[in-house]
Amino acid sequence: MKYATFFGGAINDRTTKEYNDSILIGGFLANKGFIVKNGGYRGLMEAVSKGATEADGQAFGYTCKSFGFTKGNEFLTETIICNDIYDRLGYLNAESETFVIQRGGIGTLAELFLLLDEVRKMIVKPNIYLFGEQWFNLFKHMGDFMTSEQINLIIFCEDFNDFQKKFND
Repeated sequence: MKYATFFGGAINDRTTKEYNDSILIGGFLANKGFIVKNGGYRGLMEAVSKGATEADGQAFGYTCKSFGFTKGNEFLTETIICNDIYDRLGYLNAESETFVIQRGGIGTLAELFLLLDEVRKMIVKPNIYLFGEQWFNLFKHMGDFMTSEQINLIIFCEDFNDFQKKFND
């Protein structure tokens, strides 16, 4: 089985470009044979789950007991309940060869930076796709904090079409 992990915000505005791109991302990854893993809640996590399952793929959601609620979104094929955020991140990072990070808040930022720290220990280095100009703006100042190996794993994408092109290259 191939896994792709998606990190993205929980704001539930279904009218945004990010939401619609996340649906497309989920479908694209499912059609490429990936099981899509995500945080399992609403917002962009819901969108990527919807895209994956509507493409007859699978979407695994990893929710947290420590958040006080564990029910995942309606589009998940499986919900895995984790004890806390660290347990959750361990599952989300394990065995994934592709990571897609959409717009989000401080939680998404934390997930990305913990992933970058974990990459140091991974034998097979994943591809990490960052969606949106906000990530490019952040990372153009990160060279003093990251190795060239870590920086070279990052692929910046403007939108779904850009992602699709870069993924297939």
